[in-house]
Amino acid sequence: MILQPSRVVALVALLLSISEVSGHAQETSVQASLSVQGRPTVYGSVVALRGKTFNEPRVIVIATVKPLTPKQFEQVAKANAEETMTLEGGPSYVKASFKEDGTLRYLVGDGGGAVFSKKNEPDQTILHGKATVTGDRVKGEVTLNEPGDYAKVARLSFDLPILTEAPAAK
Repeated sequence: MILQPSRVVALVALLLSISEVSGHAQETSVQASLSVQGRPTVYGSVVALRGKTFNEPRVIVIATVKPLTPKQFEQVAKANAEETMTLEGGPSYVKASFKEDGTLRYLVGDGGGAVFSKKNEPDQTILHGKATVTGDRVKGEVTLNEPGDYAKVARLSFDLPILTEAPAAK
């Protein structure tokens, strides 16, 4: 069977677009959610950036419902990486702070009617997480499962480039 030149071109274009889409799928992989007292929030935007806590470098992974504005991105980058914060515009968020070696330091957030800050300490059992930081990329997972009157369940799974500026709006 011989294909017409226009069909060959169309087939090649299709294959290239499929490989490009699958390449982008591998470029960033994220899942983020928070449930407070059984009310879930799913975060559609997750970014990684570098910050500091008392002049010690940190890698910050922050999940929001909508992408951060450039002003919010700057606010996250300049804030103490381990503090709960109110972002301009008040969006719900979950933020994990890691040391450069990938050790989880804190998980903080504001969403579902709860503001929380959980430090990763050896004797606690409700917060777990680890990241692998390789150059300008971070990959890892964080889970919080806090029982009680204000039960919180948070999950953050990511494989992202570490950005130096806010991503362009889509």
